[in-house]
Amino acid sequence: MKRFVSFASLVTAVWLVCALAGCAEVARQSVPVSIPPATCAATDQDQYVYDPRRLQVVQSCIHVTGIVEAVEIEPDGDANLFLRPDPQYRDLLTPASIQYEQGNLVIEPVCVGQPVQSNVMLLCAGDPDPFTGSFPAAGTHVWMEGRYVLDLHHEGHAELHPLYRMGTLSS
Repeated sequence: MKRFVSFASLVTAVWLVCALAGCAEVARQSVPVSIPPATCAATDQDQYVYDPRRLQVVQSCIHVTGIVEAVEIEPDGDANLFLRPDPQYRDLLTPASIQYEQGNLVIEPVCVGQPVQSNVMLLCAGDPDPFTGSFPAAGTHVWMEGRYVLDLHHEGHAELHPLYRMGTLSS
């Protein structure tokens, strides 16, 4: 637990510095190259999504590959990874994904940072095993697995929310 507190404090400090400096992206070190599992399997992270009623579940677990465009830490403690899907996964994008997310699939690992929104502090505090891996840098080719949803509070753009697991692909 001590390691998570240090990581959460670091993420919060970086987020605050970025918020004060006006920057939108947070650089993270790359995750190691790995081979995706043969089948997609959900984790316990679904229960730590705040206000799940806003998400329309399309598929409980999917696998996708693509290029990371950017990574941001949000005030709700979630990270937003913007993924440019490889051609075989572009059909996952909705018109809202094209119009509002610049053709990216939004990937949201939940409770990765200390939330500053009071309505999710308790929720994230109860997560015994939040995603603690590092995020890949922009330009990295990755595989990701998560629950495929449409965010009804954001014009119906497509997301993996929450992210279950990910890794990098060799170039």
